[in-house]
Amino acid sequence: MLTRVREYLSAERADAIIVPSNDPHFGEYVQKHFCIRALLSGFDGSAGTLVITLSEAALWTDSRYFIQAEEQLHGTGIHLMKMGVDGVPDIVSWLNDRIDRGGAVLLDGALFSAADYASYRKSLNTRVVGIADPFDTILPEREPLYFRPVILHKESYSGLSVTAKRKIIFAGDRNDLRICRILTRCDDIMWLCNIRGSDVDYNPVALSYALLFRDKILLFACKEAFEEPALEYLVSQQVEILPYNSFYDVCEKLASDDSIHFLSPASSTSMRLESIFADAKHFGYETRTEGEVAYRKSIKNSVELEGFRKANLLDGIAWCRILKYIEDNIASGTLNEHSIAQQLVAYHSASPDYSGESFEPIVAFNANAASAHYSAGSDEEAAVVTAQGFLLIDTGAHYPFGTTDTTRTIPLSELTSTQIADYTAVLKGMIELSMATFVKGTTGYQLDILARQPLISRGRLFFHGTGHGIGHYLCVHEGPQSIRMDRDSGVALLPGMVQSNEPALYIEGEYGIRTENVLIVEHFTENEFGTFYRFETLTLVPIATSCIDCEQLGDKCVEWLNNYHKRVYEKIAPHLRDEEAIWLKNKCRPI
Repeated sequence: MLTRVREYLSAERADAIIVPSNDPHFGEYVQKHFCIRALLSGFDGSAGTLVITLSEAALWTDSRYFIQAEEQLHGTGIHLMKMGVDGVPDIVSWLNDRIDRGGAVLLDGALFSAADYASYRKSLNTRVVGIADPFDTILPEREPLYFRPVILHKESYSGLSVTAKRKIIFAGDRNDLRICRILTRCDDIMWLCNIRGSDVDYNPVALSYALLFRDKILLFACKEAFEEPALEYLVSQQVEILPYNSFYDVCEKLASDDSIHFLSPASSTSMRLESIFADAKHFGYETRTEGEVAYRKSIKNSVELEGFRKANLLDGIAWCRILKYIEDNIASGTLNEHSIAQQLVAYHSASPDYSGESFEPIVAFNANAASAHYSAGSDEEAAVVTAQGFLLIDTGAHYPFGTTDTTRTIPLSELTSTQIADYTAVLKGMIELSMATFVKGTTGYQLDILARQPLISRGRLFFHGTGHGIGHYLCVHEGPQSIRMDRDSGVALLPGMVQSNEPALYIEGEYGIRTENVLIVEHFTENEFGTFYRFETLTLVPIATSCIDCEQLGDKCVEWLNNYHKRVYEKIAPHLRDEEAIWLKNKCRPI
């Protein structure tokens, strides 16, 4: 396949092409139609950028995928570039060392933000040429696009009508301006229009674009895929559906209307889209990088929050059953990573409200867990799980009223003192962040150290983010807020935001440990010193206590854990069978 790409480069008199992971909607997951980087390289992690020249190829990815990428790129001739590691060049430096001035680097203008395109143009010694998608011709075997049914997301779940959401979004704008917000992120559009789809694995979204006006919405999607209740509702909310493929044509026509002030989120405005509006009289970026819609979507209303609580209750029931199942069967020698994942899906799907997994279940035994997003795709690929070391499980589900994401690390045998200390440090970080009280205006970047300090004090560290936002029956990874050490989103944590809390530790070749709960930001108090917030914990899943060093954990964290387990038992036990409730009571006993 690389040979075909190089033949294309030669025919275009170009020297290189940059192939990202995303689609034109800039989502985390994409249809196979857009998985060109994975098709060309063999690396199927969700994040990575492939660069192909006439004689070389290299792939850049982050620390979550170092181990996986090394395995999948072996023998391909593609060099792995570990982002963030000292001495590893970035894409610009690598290309500048290989291509003379006057050369040409190609990229698909619909897949790169205008900001990234401008950065490449400024930094590369060569010409940067925006092109249309060339891979229908280069790779005729690529998967076709598909459009699956689109359903109505009832206001009894969403808490707000589309009309009400429009009013909220435009509340801060001047009434005398005719404003049009340009939306390309499918989850923003699903939330705005109170609809859900299934065009992308694990994300309940329909492929779509939208133009949002104060009094109407132009929705670009496959109308034939919409169920009748959704169509009727959208008409009542002043939403007009136009063909998915007509989006750019309609934008070109509207761009010449000098009465419209166009606003687009900087993070998801593609080079192609910006070029369409280059000559528009009034075009600019939203004040918020991710856009006003994404920001409003991140602050859940009371109906959505109650839905999250219900979703986590159902998830807790399924989790208790899988944990007991593993404990009951570990000695049999019949368990493997894939079979456990499938059993967990079965427990999730036992609820009539279950609407699918929120991401591919991660079940990783010992050394496999050192790869943060490892997942066995079949029984043949999976490791047999025995009573030895750690088993890490990270899973989540969708329900019409909420989305879940939980990780537990299970001790399967007696552990070494180092393993116990590592497990305790990770747990302590999770609890310390859960107990945080903070002043209004605080960002996740400022709180991140609370989750990392117990590890740092032992000379340990993890390199992914500590926490991400979670969508309401939408994408399990949602912004614009985050909790991480490497960059500040600039978005303050506000009441109603739903946030994961997942410190971790990965020892390559040995084990991985991660403990994850989901939190709601809530109001704490307001006085002459300011406004203060804290977290409510949503997750209702017992945490293994047999491998905790109580002295290392500390009295305050022990007290928090005992109170947490008391609440887990009180909430979950009434929904379990007698023998399950007895098992849970044992797991939730105070330490």
